[in-house]
Amino acid sequence: MCPTRNGARLISAVLVAAVVSSCQSGPRLVYVPASEPEVTLFVAASATDISVGDAVTLHAERRYEGEWKQVEREKLTADQCWMVQPPSATEDEVADNLRWESNPPASAQFNTGFREDHTRQVVFQRPGTYVLNSTSTVWCRPEKRVHGQPITITVR
Repeated sequence: MCPTRNGARLISAVLVAAVVSSCQSGPRLVYVPASEPEVTLFVAASATDISVGDAVTLHAERRYEGEWKQVEREKLTADQCWMVQPPSATEDEVADNLRWESNPPASAQFNTGFREDHTRQVVFQRPGTYVLNSTSTVWCRPEKRVHGQPITITVR
């Protein structure tokens, strides 16, 4: 049996109300930083001596150290950062989530498209020695940046 027009409207209204209330309620308990998070980046390249036009795959691992405490979300200030769960202590591959720069910059072309393995690739159009630098933000501390060790690439 199909619902009547009024019945269909009632069902739609109930569904909309359920979705809105679930979006507004959110978790009652959340996590906030209990100490200043320490973040370390470990970066690597698939090769450091290449020919012009070769793609180099960049890898990065991000590790977090720091304590998180669980609090009632309603007691937080409007601008306070919180998470449903603390971040993982180790993120295995985050190269596509870092900011990469080359010095000198003119010849380096970084891919910015989605890669399923979360690596980043760079191709150099001219011979030379290039230094790649990586930067990451820190959970709940957007003003804080951490840097990976520079990677030197020689392009022949």
